[in-house]
Amino acid sequence: MKVFFGTSPRIKADYPDLVHQIYKKIKDLGYTHTSSWVDGVDPKSFYEMTAVELENHNERILKELKNADICVFETSLPSLSVGYLINMSIDLGKQVIILTQNNSPSFVVGWVKSDALYLLKYTTENVNKVLEEALKKAENNSDVRFNFFVSPKILNYLDFVAKKRMIPRSVFLRDLIEKEMKKDTEYKKG
Repeated sequence: MKVFFGTSPRIKADYPDLVHQIYKKIKDLGYTHTSSWVDGVDPKSFYEMTAVELENHNERILKELKNADICVFETSLPSLSVGYLINMSIDLGKQVIILTQNNSPSFVVGWVKSDALYLLKYTTENVNKVLEEALKKAENNSDVRFNFFVSPKILNYLDFVAKKRMIPRSVFLRDLIEKEMKKDTEYKKG
């Protein structure tokens, strides 16, 4: 399976060995990284990028995120950019693992509703074990991707639900299908 691992350059600056350890552990467990950016980024040069370089970086990161089956984020320091990527990952139907150190301030993701989201606290001593267990669980819970076309009217409604109710479109559609499954007596007899 393919894994996108992301974090803020500020976290990489504060915890370079830890970020490398997580990156390496994902690879050692047999997963394929969709992005090597987090392991190779120099935080100082990142914040010195030109507008064009930043735009190219954002396009590449989004492509790498879309290519992943599972997305892992280290969030020991708050970051709006990482929060955006987490939300996008959920909206794309990815399994999302959020790692945060036990001693770090709470990272607020309580408004996100998804069965595919794992928020895990760890210590430097147990990070490998926590990550390994989370990846196995995410892999076992990976959904099959199902794409289909909808009319602009339906898309507008799904966008409205996502924006106003703060529920990703995929979660909303899954909930509708699950409600119908519970009511369908013919399916239950199955």
